[in-house]
Amino acid sequence: TNYLSNTKTDDSNDTAKFSISSRHVSHGVLPIMLASFLSGLAGAITQKSLQSGEGRNALMFTMELCVASILILLVSFATSEDGKQIQKRGFFDQWTFLTLVPILTNSAGGILVGLVIKYAGTIRKGFALIFGILISGIVQSLFDEDKSLSKEDMSGGVLAALSLWMHASFPYVAAPKTKAKAE
Repeated sequence: TNYLSNTKTDDSNDTAKFSISSRHVSHGVLPIMLASFLSGLAGAITQKSLQSGEGRNALMFTMELCVASILILLVSFATSEDGKQIQKRGFFDQWTFLTLVPILTNSAGGILVGLVIKYAGTIRKGFALIFGILISGIVQSLFDEDKSLSKEDMSGGVLAALSLWMHASFPYVAAPKTKAKAE
């Protein structure tokens, strides 16, 4: 199913007009907006938890999230077709030494994300993520002739750089607390 329809307009012979279907919005835009909202909320709650007072231990917090993820995966395995295959064949079926590479890098990444949020904050982590993706795209376009940066990629990079500059140049300043005068 094509959710973006490309149709010619009458006012120009080569201009294309894209119409977006309601399914595109309900199955694409809205879930991404909801996921972004929930990600930001989780980041803010995590940052507050790790930085308030004496702050929590970032490694312990990462392990707590790991335990929660394991519990969710166990429920998923119990109810999914993949879980039935794992029960039949065994958890380590077809594992090799290379299977440990994504497991270990994901684990190290989780620990690093916890430390970055604790010491730098969620906003800076977001900027680092955006620029990491941009740098990956640039490097990929340099080494792979079939891949090149699109106008959208370059626009996103410029917007990310502008937002980083604005955040660094005009940081949030909390209003001074005023003591209520007793009358």
